[in-house]
Formats: sequence, structure tokens, C-alpha cells
Amino acid sequence: MSNDPFAPLTRRQRRKRHLRRLADALRRPLRPARINPRREGPPNLVLVGIDTLRADHLGCYGYGRPTSPHLDRLGGQGTVFSRVAACAPWTLPSFASALTGMMPGLHGGYLTGTVRNMDSQPPQRLRDDLPTLATHLRDHGYRTAAFYSNQFFAFGLAESFDEHHYLNDEAAEVVRVALDWIRSHGDRPFFCFILLNDPHEPTTPPAEDLEPFLRSATAAGAAATDPLVRGLARWGEPPAPRLGEAPAADAPEITAALALKLAVYDATIHQVDRAVGTLNKQLESWELASSTVQAVFSDHGEEFLDHLEWARRWNHDPRPIRGIGHGHSLFQELLHVPWLAWGPGVPAGVRTGEQVSLLDLPFTVLDWLGLPALPSPEHVPEDLAPLLGGRSLADGTGADHQRVILSEAMAYGPDLVAVRRGRWKLIARRDGRPLALFDLQTAPSELEDLRDQQPQVLAELTGIAARWHDSGLGATGPGDGGSWSDMDAVIHQRLKDLGYAE
Repeated sequence: MSNDPFAPLTRRQRRKRHLRRLADALRRPLRPARINPRREGPPNLVLVGIDTLRADHLGCYGYGRPTSPHLDRLGGQGTVFSRVAACAPWTLPSFASALTGMMPGLHGGYLTGTVRNMDSQPPQRLRDDLPTLATHLRDHGYRTAAFYSNQFFAFGLAESFDEHHYLNDEAAEVVRVALDWIRSHGDRPFFCFILLNDPHEPTTPPAEDLEPFLRSATAAGAAATDPLVRGLARWGEPPAPRLGEAPAADAPEITAALALKLAVYDATIHQVDRAVGTLNKQLESWELASSTVQAVFSDHGEEFLDHLEWARRWNHDPRPIRGIGHGHSLFQELLHVPWLAWGPGVPAGVRTGEQVSLLDLPFTVLDWLGLPALPSPEHVPEDLAPLLGGRSLADGTGADHQRVILSEAMAYGPDLVAVRRGRWKLIARRDGRPLALFDLQTAPSELEDLRDQQPQVLAELTGIAARWHDSGLGATGPGDGGSWSDMDAVIHQRLKDLGYAE
């Protein structure tokens, strides 16, 4: 196998990167550094969102492979939230919830319809004039900028920043461009959001990150050739088998291909981990680390045939694939995401075991910054307000063993919801019809449906789902979402580069 099996797929990306770096070098003398580490006022904020990163593939969340040495070290210096639930299983609604503190049904960035299919239907944009973390910080004197490599961040969310820049490039380059912005804006409080997309398909990690993980996969018996590994940049293109059409997860050909796909996925995590290490090291070099709150989180995870048989049984996905990717189910491999933070005001050496939501992120961050909370959602009944909005976890008082955590906003299939309380998790249709009840304490793999054995728990959680449904505040709707052909040509092309809107 060559040093870079993905070279044919990244040629245009590398050419644009070279031109961008040349242009930046020419402009650099005209944009002098404005770093002032000794200024007074509130801390800076740097948030790194890593698209498609499931929590159980990080060392600090128990993974056995060395994917995340920098994140493991940095998380140990601050706070690690070990049980975090995403509000949705795909990018736009989940990131929007994390930056507004509102469920998708309140912020508006989701797909509508009885059966959703993002391959043919674009999502709605965020609601107009919605307060976001970026607009809130701007109102408190912060400069704000977003650097993102997934176009779904731009359906009303990126536009809430003073500046926003789309870069379809690897993590190291996105971080480099973001650092150049910080260098020119570090003389007053700033909020820099960086979205790294490398674990999202197409996964094309560089050789230095890929080689050690690929070596482990080939040692287990998987043969690696350039065409085969390149075919697994997505979910299987010839000569690789199509994993989304796998006859069974334990079929020998599928097992071998999946081992290679996991090696590629883990390599992309190492790739973004290395970029986060570079980011933190540069902030330390500029003496900004001590005055900057830094946090890393993910919007959703990824499924690797974890629930293939369930996907076949339910037969919900309108696409001809099963058990692969994201946006199609509400199992933990998609909803359990990482969130770790460090910096001024962040408790050091803390690991929380309480169940929390990405809704809590903006409220907690603002507490660490010493700033007022985001406005509460309007027109929400008092009994539903704790379900549909976030809370601050900065001092630990937001922890609640019996808190209800909700997830919604499918990208593929019918309108499903997940209701979580304590050890119990229900997956149901929006109207309350249950599909499965799981005990995540005794069987975290979600392979045993306990609806018949736990009628009282089932009644409680379906009752919560019914109240949510009856409120009309969920991410639902009759939906004529329009067509991808109606979208701007530039946006359409960017999403095609990510495998959407074919």
C-alpha cells in the first residue's frame, strides 16, 4: 500500500490549501498581531466541535486504542462530562441545540415530514432572530468567528457569528486558519468556534495518523490495498464491500472490511486530536491559555453495524442501507458524545458521572465566563421547560439522577424520539408508540428490549413522550421541505462533497 491511499480523493483539497496558505502569507503583514494576554475583562472562549465523534472511541472515555493522547491529557486538567446525550443524531440540529440551549423543535433546524430523507429533502433553517451563544457573547463585547468544515453548520447557525468561514479541509488546516484569526483579534474578548469534520465521511486521514491503526487491523488478518482502503473512505465502494448492504455483521468479508473502516475512523480521531494539541500549544505560546476557556465536544457519533439486526427488523431507513452512519437511529453509538473543558473557572481534575445534555453546554460555558445566561425559550409550558432547555453545570448543582433527557430530529426515517431517565431509555415514535425500552445500566449495548418486563417504567416514559407530542413543541411538522435543486449551487456542491444531496 502507498503512503497516501487517499491522494486521488484529496487532490483538489490540497491544491486549494496551497493557494490559501500563499494568500494568507501575502496578507499576513497587513494583519498585525493584536494579542494582549494581560488585558482585563472576561476570559476568551474557544469551542471545538468534532463532527461524528462517538465518545467510546476516546481514551478518556475508556477506549483501548491510542486515538486521543492530547484530549486525554487536556481533559484531565479540567472537567470531563462522561455521560453526555446529543439532542439529535446528525449535525445541524445537534450543533444548533448545543449553541442555543434549545431542543430542535424550538430552534427550528431540522427536517419535517412523516418520513424524512435528507438525500432528497433539505432541512429548515434556524428560526429568525434566535439568540445563540455567538449573538449573546457579541452583546457582551466579544468578537466572534466560526471556522467550519461541514456546510450544515451554515443553515442559520454560522450566520450568527460576526465572521464565518467554510473550509473543506483537514483539521490541521482549519485550526491554522482559526489561529490566524485569533492572532489578529486577541486584544479583546473573543469567541472562536472551530468545527472539525475529519471523522465524518469521506474519511481521508494522512499517513502519519493512519499507519499505526491500519497496522493493527492488518495484524488481525484484514488485507489492506490502496483501492480497498480508499473505497472505505465512505461506507464501501468497489472493490470494498458496501457495508450498508451487509448480509450480516459477522460475515467474514464484512468483518475484515469493518476492521479497516474502524482503523480509518480511529485515524481521523487521532488527526483531530493532534490538531487540538496544536491549538492548545499555540494558545499557551501566546500566553492566552490562562485567559481562555477551551471546550471540545461532538454533535453525534457513528454506527458501525452495532444494531444491524434492529435496522433490518424496524426497516425504517428510506435509503437502501442499514446499520451504518448516522441520522437514522437513536441508539447510544449516535447519542453518547464527549464533552470536556479546561481553562479559567473550569474545575480541574473533575469527572462527572451524571446524565447531562448538550443543551447544558452554553449555560455552563457562560457561567465559567462569569456572564449572564442565555434567555429562556418563550411560549414553553412550565412543566415542559426543564425538558426543552438546558441548565448550568458549572458548580455541580445542575446534576440530577432522575433528570429526563430528550433526543429527536431524525434525518432518515420516521419521526422517532428518545426519552432517557436514569438507567432507562425509551425509543418511540413521536405519537408515543414504543419501539424498545432499554436498561443502560445492566445492558448498555441496547440489545435487550424490556418493554414486557418493565410495564411501569414503560408507562412513565411513554407518558413523557406523549406530553411532549401534545405540546406541539417537538421537531415535527407536515413538511414540504423543498428540494436540493432549489438550494444555492455553492451550498449544493459543498454538501455533495460530504456525500449528501446526490
